[in-house]
Amino acid sequence: MLKPEVSILLPVRQWRPTTEAAIASILAQTMSSLEVLLIGQQDVAQLAARLPRDSRIRAVARRQPGIVGALNTGLAEARGQYIARMDDDDIAYPERLAVQLAHLRGPTATQLCSCRIRFIDSRGHTDTIGHGNRAYGRWLNSLTDDADIRAARHIESPLPHPTLMAHRDVWQRIGPYRDIDGPEDYDLVLRATLLGIRLGKPAPVLLDWREHSGRLTYADPRYRRTAFAHCRARAACDSRSGLGLSAGRAVWLCGTGRNARDWYDALTQEGVCVRGFVDLHRHGPQRSKRGKPVISYEQLPGQRQDALVIGAVAGPAARTALLDYFDQQQWRCDQEFILGG
Repeated sequence: MLKPEVSILLPVRQWRPTTEAAIASILAQTMSSLEVLLIGQQDVAQLAARLPRDSRIRAVARRQPGIVGALNTGLAEARGQYIARMDDDDIAYPERLAVQLAHLRGPTATQLCSCRIRFIDSRGHTDTIGHGNRAYGRWLNSLTDDADIRAARHIESPLPHPTLMAHRDVWQRIGPYRDIDGPEDYDLVLRATLLGIRLGKPAPVLLDWREHSGRLTYADPRYRRTAFAHCRARAACDSRSGLGLSAGRAVWLCGTGRNARDWYDALTQEGVCVRGFVDLHRHGPQRSKRGKPVISYEQLPGQRQDALVIGAVAGPAARTALLDYFDQQQWRCDQEFILGG
């Protein structure tokens, strides 16, 4: 069989009603030169018995346990020139692979491609999706070019994992998924940014991302809030980030809520000096958080010196207000400040 143009990595923990629909959506792609790697556990024979008869499907057993083991097995088994991701509860639109492939080969010079998404529920409906996920979806879909994606990388993963696609050489450059106490997908995207890999999304919505209580995001402790914070802090402290934290640069944290406290704990564990917190509602001269002073935004320019300012506030309105403040100070993203989740 000729080598396919695209290999799709699709781990399957257990067969469920959505699995067949996910596979069918890949087989219905407008481009036909593809292979679907169904990566199971030790149940490959039973998995294969459920699959439609199509020579483009291959069922393989993961070589190591867990989602990381399954994904790395897929990377090792993939024969395509390009490698894409897919989950077994999502729906790819028919033109997804063709549009992403054209984007990777187009004038934007994108190397790691994602796409815009639409949230659906367990039954495939959109009207039950809550306000939080609707806002999250709008945020994800607003980030399409490399500059905006990079500016948002410390807030949350700006590239939905099941939408990723890149040339196999790019996957090899990033390296395998890492089995860490944290989100392996976010870790991979952050490592790509540290390598200077160019990120992007084409314009159309190309995938229905299914929201349900059984997602690993809710069930696996590796996806807890503090694990995300440590993932962000590790990337920010990497010498390749250009932020100077690895060389002893100090930090001021904007905010005093849970996001700011998580950043403080993670940065302190990395050996970074956090000088204090900045808050709109500073009450009293002795107010402190984590044993560090809380100052006002009026005081910050005079006390910042060369410290990195991290905007650790929640919600788009608060981030917009912070960006306005940073603009007034003529501070630049990735130089004087970063936005953090």
